[in-house]
Formats: sequence, C-alpha cells, structure tokens
Amino acid sequence: MQKFSIYIKSNKFYWTAEIKTYSFILFCCALMLVKQKFLNIEENYIDKLFGWFAVCGFIFALILKLYNLNKIEPLRGKLEGFISFEKESITVGKEIYQIETIRNIKISNDDYIGKLVNFTKGNLGPALSNGINNSIIFFLESNQSRKYQFELIHSDDFQKVRHELINYHIYGKIEFDELANVLGEKSRSETAELKLEIENKAKSLTAVLS
Repeated sequence: MQKFSIYIKSNKFYWTAEIKTYSFILFCCALMLVKQKFLNIEENYIDKLFGWFAVCGFIFALILKLYNLNKIEPLRGKLEGFISFEKESITVGKEIYQIETIRNIKISNDDYIGKLVNFTKGNLGPALSNGINNSIIFFLESNQSRKYQFELIHSDDFQKVRHELINYHIYGKIEFDELANVLGEKSRSETAELKLEIENKAKSLTAVLS
C-alpha cells in the first residue's frame, strides 16, 4: 500500500543562508550610510573597507548560490505519521475519514524531492526541493475542513493510488479536473483515456452492486 509521510512544520526561527548573507551586506551598507550622512566624516580607508565587505558579501552570495545548486532543502520540521488511501476511506495518522463523511477533496501534489525550485529566486540556500510543499484538504459533510501537508518522493507517486482516486471521483468526492491534474493527465488524449477508464470503472461498480 502506497503511503505518504505527513509533514509538520516547526515554529522555530531558522537563520537561513540568505538571511545571514543579506543581513551582512545590509549591515555594511547601513554603516557606510550612517557614517557619511550623519557623522559627516570624510571618506577614508574605513569607507573602502566597508565597501570591500559589501563586495565580498555579494561574491560570497554568488559562490553560495552555485554551491547549493545540487543540495536539497532542510525539512525545518518533522515527518510524523502517514496518509494512506483505501477504497472506502482515507487514513491520516490515527484519523480515519470514511468516504461518506467527505463532501469534497482538494489535492496539491506538484512538489517532490529533488525538484528544482530555487534557481531564479534570491534564495541562496539549497536549490532542490525537500518534497513537502504538498497538501490535501478534506471538506467534510459537517461543514468542517481538515488540511494536511505531506511529502512526495517522486513526481508520479500518485499514480500508485490511481484506482482509489478514480473511485472517489465516481463517488462524487473529487472533481474530474482535480483528478486529472493530480494524476498528471494534461493532454486531450490523456484526459480522454481517463474518462474512458472512469466509465469502465463505474460500469464495473454498478455491476457489482446490482
């Protein structure tokens, strides 16, 4: 049975690589500004020293960016428990959600371990994702909702629960566009095949029930 690890984010403050680097650069620039604008001291070797510090900070940032291109982001939290999908229910940790108690399901599963996420941004930390930026939301018949964050190891891991998700769609718990997106069915031919698969599955379930 395919399981997905539940991610619980930490509330701790972390000094990331970019916070440290940018703080140092801003500190040097602030010292130069204060000295020139408020202390009225003429330019001397101290100004040049601060300038060199700032330049070194930018060079260090570039080196750090290149160094972290093949590194994976730290979790900054913990993985605890699993999400598993069964035919008639979804288990999250110790909580079991029966399908009949769920009105709608929303799933975001675009992230996975090793995905390049921090290349063009100003992020100086690891460029590869840790795979925890995924979520599932249950909108319950009781008008309550539950949201959980989870880890994906591979981009296509949800194909391993394809049959269960199709069942949920047949039961009216997940919309077709949502299902197609979660399963990565993008082209017209893929969505057409998915519709046919759903029709055949629905006929099979009807035959069993009758």
